[in-house]
Order: sequence, then C-alpha cells, then structure tokens
Amino acid sequence: MFRLLARWRRLPFDYAALPEYMRRHGLLDPYRRCIAGLVALMVASGGFLFFSPIGPTGPVESALLIACMVGGTVIAALWLTRPWPTYRQSVFFVVGADALIFGALLSVADAPTAFTLSTAFLVVGVYCGHFLSMRALSIHVGATVAASTVLLAIAATGPGADVTLLVVQLLVQSTLFLFMPLLTQVPLFHLRDDAYRSADDPLTGVLNRRGLHQVITAHNHISLAEDDVVAALVIDLDGFKHVNDTLGHAGGDDVLRRVGERLRSATDGWAVVARLGGEEFGVIAAVPASSFPACFTAVHDSVHSVVDAVPITASSGLAWRTSTEFRRDHSDVEILFRWADRVMYDAKRAGGDRMGVVHCPPETVSERAAERASVRPDPAPHAHSYDDVA
Repeated sequence: MFRLLARWRRLPFDYAALPEYMRRHGLLDPYRRCIAGLVALMVASGGFLFFSPIGPTGPVESALLIACMVGGTVIAALWLTRPWPTYRQSVFFVVGADALIFGALLSVADAPTAFTLSTAFLVVGVYCGHFLSMRALSIHVGATVAASTVLLAIAATGPGADVTLLVVQLLVQSTLFLFMPLLTQVPLFHLRDDAYRSADDPLTGVLNRRGLHQVITAHNHISLAEDDVVAALVIDLDGFKHVNDTLGHAGGDDVLRRVGERLRSATDGWAVVARLGGEEFGVIAAVPASSFPACFTAVHDSVHSVVDAVPITASSGLAWRTSTEFRRDHSDVEILFRWADRVMYDAKRAGGDRMGVVHCPPETVSERAAERASVRPDPAPHAHSYDDVA
C-alpha cells in the first residue's frame, strides 16, 4: 500500500491532460454541463430542507442555508456558461464547494442527520480524484474529515447521542472520503504516466513530436509578460552520415543521446526540448527579450564539445515573435518551427556550424489562408543578429 502511494506521488501531474483528451472526443462540454446540473441538484436539495422538520429552525440558520444556496447557484451558472476552468479555478471550485456544503450542513437542525449528510463531500472528492493533484486531493480529504469531525462533535453533545455509533460512522465516512477519490486518481495518474512515456523519444529521452504537441497544447493558457519573446529553435546536426560512417550506428545513437542530454542541460527547465526526427531537434520557450539572445545561443553552442571523439556541430534556425504578436495558438507554434526550419537550411547551405535568426511577423489574412492550404510564402531574408529584438 505504502509503495503504491509512494509511486503515485512520484507520477507527473498535468492538469490539462484529461480535459484535453475529453475535448478531442467531444466530451468536455457535456461533462461540464453535467457538473453544472449536479451542483444545481445539490442546491435544490438544500431548498427542500426548508420543508423538512429537520431543516433550519432559526433566522441565522435559514440565512446561512440561503447564502449557501446562492453560492451554489452561482457556481452552477459558471459551470454552465464558462469554458472549462483553469487549474486555479478548479481549486477555487473545490474550496468553495466544500465550504458551501459545510455551511449548509451546519444549518440543519438535527445534528446526527447533518453528520450523516456529510457524505455529500464525496461528490467533490470524486472531482478531485479526476482532475486535481495529489496535494490538492490530500488537502480536500483532510478538510472534509475535519468538517465531519466537527459535525460529529455537535451531534455527540445532543440528548441520547450514541457516540460509539457516531465514531463508527466517522471511520466509515473517512475511509470513503479517502479511498473513493484515491481509487479514481491512481489509475488515471498511471494512464497519464504511460501517456508521458509514449510522448518521449526512447533513444534520447527528450520529447518526440507527439509529446511536443501535448506540452504546447497543455500550456496554451499560460500568460506571457509584455517583454517576453516566444521563439522556436530547430537544430540539425552537421555531417551526421560521417558520424555514422566513423562510429557505426551504435556510435551514432550514442551521439544523439549525448546531444539530447546537452540540450536538456542547456535549457535547464526553461524550455521544451524535442527530437523532431533523425538528427533534428527542436526547442521552444518564452523568455524575456533581454535574455533571449544569450539563452538560445547557449543552447546552440551546447551541441559541440571538445571531448567528442568525432567533432559534432549543428546548423540551427531560430524564429521568434514578441508576446503581443504571438496568439497562444498551436498553429503559431507550427509557423515558428517552419520558419526556423527554413533558416536552419540557410545556415546549413552557408557551411553549417552556425545559427540563423529570423523575426516571424504575424500573418496577414492572405498568408493565413495560404498557411491553411499548406502553401507558405518564402520568409523574408533572415538576420544573423539580435539588434531588432531590443
């Protein structure tokens, strides 16, 4: 059990993975409406308490229940009318839903019944198990167990309370609060882990094209600072046939592995690195304009090392846009890589072991139409300096 939990904790978490899968299969909007309907149903259930003998009996309790119902109505409306929430918005939803459920239960006049109804927290727990991280799920479980304990304490002070039965009920509820979302999250996280592995290039350990697409899609919502530059770098190793002829294919594979390691080390988490195919690699990142030249020059230079038995150099092409020109769209990323690829071939034709740079301006309407038809106009002559970045 503990070994399973330890492995579960080490698994990568990508909030966008499951919503993106649901979106591709046409499930995201129906699921979002179902959540809105479920929240609305819980609000309606709270309304029926006013017609029950165990419902709120005083003005304070009635006002508390009405406030919780209004909050639930707002949440249901947001789920119904807004797009799928960001991770932060999902956390706020869980916190708000837990607080509203707890408030509604405090308004119930019969404390043992309120304690029994605290199983409503399970609904929120299932959402946590599907979409939130292990840390968020752990906090939710702790909060709901604490809330149930408070309700138990209130119920235990009532006349004729069966404290032993209440404690047994708390143990059962705590087990449900923990294991229902846990049994949901563990297999989902392992599926995501398999998806991450299928997105990796097995030889070099960096992402493959599929993984690059997944990461870009997952990070489309990330905001950019005004002075950021979004850039794509295409790196193609020079004379790789000579490397294979000299070292053999096993030696060539070892060279590719070393290049992958050097690119990961040079980017150190601030960029996404992928093997695009053969001896070609891609790097994409959003960095401040002031550090943009040095960052990507260092990535290009990291390919070569004096310790190599056969010297390795690369021809690279770098295409960039300012944050205001970048539309945070996957098609923009594809365009940057296409321009970078052309600049890379210019560098290779010029003798290799160099990096060309081009500013990729936003497309006109006609250029976007040509892009959709897979007919791109030739890029403007590229600059080999960064003077126009500043």
